[in-house]
Amino acid sequence: MKMFRLIAVILAIYALIEISDCLALLLMHFGLLANPYPPLSFLEFNGLLNRNPILLFPVFLYFASLRLISTVGLFRQREWAFWTTVLVCVTTILWVPFLMPYTGFELLLDGAILFLLLLARFGNKPLLSTN
Repeated sequence: MKMFRLIAVILAIYALIEISDCLALLLMHFGLLANPYPPLSFLEFNGLLNRNPILLFPVFLYFASLRLISTVGLFRQREWAFWTTVLVCVTTILWVPFLMPYTGFELLLDGAILFLLLLARFGNKPLLSTN
């Protein structure tokens, strides 16, 4: 139970960071903020961030909303929150190569979240059961 709460707190902080990314994209779209992101390894994303950042808004919103949903579910100890967290972490890990070097830390963070989540869920179960 304590492990799930720790994961939920980490996800809540992570979701707030993702929400700030969404706000940054909106501010960039309206010309109120210059691009604060370092050059990314996938050059098309650099062009999008500089010319039309609003096109990346759904992607950032996807991550922010799933992390918020996962946070609420984990605080309420719901089974679906486990799977939602797995989904958002795996999706983030798959996106990391496109957004490097900005997302290098996210690879470590999502890997740690997945490890803690699996440990909390399956940590005390035997590998083979003797039915």
